[in-house]
Amino acid sequence: MITYLKVRNLAIVEEFEIEPGPGLNVLTGETGAGKSLLIDSLELLRGARSSSEMIRSGAEKMSAEAVFALPASLAPSLVALGIDIDETLPEIELIVRRELSSAGRGRVLVNGSPVSVRELGAAMDAALEIHGQSDSHLKVAGQTFRELLDEYGNLEQLVAETRSAHATWRESATQLELLRGAERDRALRIDLLRYQIDEIAAAHIEEAKEEEVLRSERTMLSHARELGEATAGAYAVIEDDELAALPQLARALHLLQPLSRQVPELARLCEEVQDAIYRLQEVSRAVSSFSGSIRHDPERLEILEDRLVILERLKKKYGGSIEAALAHLESSREEYEQLRDYETNLARAGTLEGTTFARYQKEADALSAARRSAADSFQETIQRELNDLAMERTTVRVDVTTAAERDSRLVINGAGVAFGPDGFDRVEILIAPNRGEEPKPMQRIASGGELSRIQLAIAAALFKHSTSAAAATLVFDEIDAGIGGRVAEVVGRKLQELSVRNQVICVTHLPQIAAFGTTHFQVWKEDLAGHTRARIRRLDDRAERVEEIGRMLAGESITASARQHAAELLESAHATSTARARA
Repeated sequence: MITYLKVRNLAIVEEFEIEPGPGLNVLTGETGAGKSLLIDSLELLRGARSSSEMIRSGAEKMSAEAVFALPASLAPSLVALGIDIDETLPEIELIVRRELSSAGRGRVLVNGSPVSVRELGAAMDAALEIHGQSDSHLKVAGQTFRELLDEYGNLEQLVAETRSAHATWRESATQLELLRGAERDRALRIDLLRYQIDEIAAAHIEEAKEEEVLRSERTMLSHARELGEATAGAYAVIEDDELAALPQLARALHLLQPLSRQVPELARLCEEVQDAIYRLQEVSRAVSSFSGSIRHDPERLEILEDRLVILERLKKKYGGSIEAALAHLESSREEYEQLRDYETNLARAGTLEGTTFARYQKEADALSAARRSAADSFQETIQRELNDLAMERTTVRVDVTTAAERDSRLVINGAGVAFGPDGFDRVEILIAPNRGEEPKPMQRIASGGELSRIQLAIAAALFKHSTSAAAATLVFDEIDAGIGGRVAEVVGRKLQELSVRNQVICVTHLPQIAAFGTTHFQVWKEDLAGHTRARIRRLDDRAERVEEIGRMLAGESITASARQHAAELLESAHATSTARARA
């Protein structure tokens, strides 16, 4: 939903700033006061084309900015567009700003990051819908007609199974395609793999740590003379010389021991000297052993150098480490076996592709049959809603068809058919404004007001049949064109019903519709310093709403009876809302 909207320098708007609430938001005011300019600003925030002619006279720049509170389920699609959001929060805050200068330069920012107008439209696709004069997108409550039909028919499980089957088939088809493509270069690839396998295998690498062990041994052999001299000298200093450490400690112990029985402090010192002798003897044996292991072996050193050169070459060619070279050896062997047994693998892959496609087609056929069955009921429900909206002469048809595609993998009745993860059906809602006419896509033949009411009828039909929540803010403009009286009240009631699970914004001239608003905004014009400006305010006080609805009933000369009628409309709308909440 939209929680904040600010518009500056759009036509006669110097500045609009409102905070739409949840539920049904109504905008009222005299004709030409500027109500539709708010819709225009939302169109801009949805990605509509802009023009410098939209900028208020005398201004350098116009801007529209809105804050959206969106469900976390939309996060993946927004992140995919490169929009910076916090995916850990239960609700997404999206700040959208669009600017246009008098020179024709525009800028779009979403959460502070610049995006293109096309990306803006994609980001707003499931967040904001506008039904009215310029409506052209085939969506209601954030969903395509196919998604609407699937929700109406409770077909989510069949859709999920079809998508799963399609993903499985797509994986097997990709593998088959890779194998077929590999045939062209198979001989060259086999030769290359055989060479690489032989080169790595010839090194007989038994473990990845071999290089580390060899380098340690090479260090010993390279410094054998220095190590021998150092260890021999250390051994002599510790034990072998007449003045070595061990003999000297032994003499010290011999001097102290005779008196240690009479002097406790000397006894303790004798123990410490004895411990030092034991430890130094261990060190002496270790030095002697290490010294004895040192050997000068030029031939072994040469072997080690050659081996390390081989390992270094393999590292450079196959990934930078011995582990990477061994991994390359394993993967090369697997690919070599696959290519060598190409015909068998190709036949196996072809069989798997055929099996998985047959499963997908079975699931898609079941989904299509269920859609066609649900389409009849959906069509009847929409028709009843249209009848309520005084569009009895309008005929609706929910059409489930297929789209032809040459050389398609899926063939129905001898013709190729386009298909995808959601099956092969193309769903359209067709309208005939008058009985006896052939139904056509409603965008081609319906006026702005008719189109808004048709969209409302579709949304109302879905609302009464589904308990799932929609994500979109729904905006209706011109929905009251050509209606009044009882039908206007029906429209208001349906908008109120729809606003239970959607934020709805409606521009209206009819008091019967305005009375159902949860939040009411009044728009008016005023002249200041020779310029006309559009102004807007929220009517929070009931008396203010009575006055505005009274004006809509009686014009500027509001009578007592008009005020009474306005109060009755508000009371009736409130009672309807309360009764629905209790139900």
